[in-house]
Amino acid sequence: MEEIRQQLHRQKGKNKLIIWKITGSILVIVSGFLPFLDNIIVWFNPSFANYQNTIGGYLRNDYWLLSLYYTTIAVIIGKFMKAYHLTFYFPLFASIYCSTMYVLMFVLGIKFEPEWPHRIGLILMMIPGAYVLFRFVNHVKNLILADEMQYRTIERIYNQNNKTDAKN
Repeated sequence: MEEIRQQLHRQKGKNKLIIWKITGSILVIVSGFLPFLDNIIVWFNPSFANYQNTIGGYLRNDYWLLSLYYTTIAVIIGKFMKAYHLTFYFPLFASIYCSTMYVLMFVLGIKFEPEWPHRIGLILMMIPGAYVLFRFVNHVKNLILADEMQYRTIERIYNQNNKTDAKN
């Protein structure tokens, strides 16, 4: 009887761990989209592209630069939260894409219309991202199903023990 209570307590702890991992995974996925935040804002508010900061630079460049720092912080927090490994492809792709664009535009001097490379990069990120999200959702569903089966089994054994104890 005591063992069944311990199993139920472990099950509750396992559910908390799963919620912790899911939250960390969502944080890592969002961190992959942070470097594209300035473009996402421009899609919804086109005049944002012309906003300037206090020293005359474009505000969207500030958003982009800050998002790179926050991406790193979010990935580290997600790692501590034990996020699922597939979700780390989002920030990895974003980092590779942003560094490649920076080298092409500012080091090699290749001129791009800033909107189109970022839009193409965002679209390219969404294709494997959809697959990762699909796998992630299926994995979470499988974990929930396994936990539910285990919980019901423990509950059934517990109820059967209570019935036999009541008869004795």
